[in-house]
Amino acid sequence: MLSSLNIRHMRVFVAVAEQGSFSAAAAALGLGSPAITATIRQFEDVTGAALFDRTTRHVSLTVTGERFLPIARRLLGDFEEALGDLDALSRGIGGKIRIAAAPSVLTRILPGVIRHFVAAHPDARLRLDEMNAGEVHEAVANGVVDFGIAGEWQDLPDIAFSPLFSDRFGVLCRADHEFAGQLEIAWSDLIDQPFVGLGPESGTRAMMADQGFGAITSSNTPPILPTMPVSASVAKAAALGIGAAQAVMDSAARAERAMAEAAKSGASAAKSAANPGADTAINAAADLVAGLRPVVETSNTITLAAMVAEGVGITVLPELAARIATGVSDQTADAKLTFVPLCKPTRHRPIGVITRQSKSLSPIARIFLAMVMDQAPKLDLPAAIEWG
Repeated sequence: MLSSLNIRHMRVFVAVAEQGSFSAAAAALGLGSPAITATIRQFEDVTGAALFDRTTRHVSLTVTGERFLPIARRLLGDFEEALGDLDALSRGIGGKIRIAAAPSVLTRILPGVIRHFVAAHPDARLRLDEMNAGEVHEAVANGVVDFGIAGEWQDLPDIAFSPLFSDRFGVLCRADHEFAGQLEIAWSDLIDQPFVGLGPESGTRAMMADQGFGAITSSNTPPILPTMPVSASVAKAAALGIGAAQAVMDSAARAERAMAEAAKSGASAAKSAANPGADTAINAAADLVAGLRPVVETSNTITLAAMVAEGVGITVLPELAARIATGVSDQTADAKLTFVPLCKPTRHRPIGVITRQSKSLSPIARIFLAMVMDQAPKLDLPAAIEWG
């Protein structure tokens, strides 16, 4: 039966194929020649396929053996990698971390953090995947990645969103556009302007949609909320996966979320009472954004910036995304594109860490995430970022 085959058969098969003889393979593996012969014979009997052509002086692969050799090598490589990951994970010093993130996070936030991380943890490996906000949330929910960093999206079961930073929405236009010399632009000024934009799958587009304008504020100053005091030692212990410390951090986080919701509700009620016209302004802005009909839609901010550079239209982007789009494209750099913040009302894009509530991160992933939270605010970024 095929189930009787194991990793030993793969090792022996690859060794014989590479060494060209049973005796040389036996010497390489530290086994006796009879054991090598018996293993290959069992392999061939179970599969019903001849893997080697044998002569008295040489062994060569059959056509079937040649086709199977790269598969066997890959299986051995995967097995060795898995064992290495298991050993590193058990000691909390290495392993593989899979991260999905928005383009602006991958190009500006993570590289500086990763440089320090790999120096401190040379046995760790990272897999980075660029996705839009919806894809990031789904990848985390489906267990494809360990965690994500992107904008908020629709609620998914078992998904937690922890704010990391926010940046302001603004208009990206050519330097010769009428908006270019202004300090701020009102949303209402976008009426009748040729517009290019991101597709509906984008987190940025979702936040610009009318259902997202419930979070618009007319001030850049966030409410001051009470916080649960947690010592640095507890936070560090939690990042290393110590259960009791993690429980304290979770309790503090739950309390902070509850207080934030209470403060948000209170602020909303007070604002409506003090300024009955505020809701009308927000709704008007929402209607305006819903009415923007892009002449070009794309899923890529670099392409979007190129459309703006060619004069196809203006676009709306969060500041960090706009700065990156204009900074990495020669075409847009030549056109000297300009970013102008939007106001009336002011709108920010929240970016946060996306995790599964029911699945804990590996020790090495927790260490990396703690480093992101600690070092990212210290980075020199080409945009006005509000952290936390």
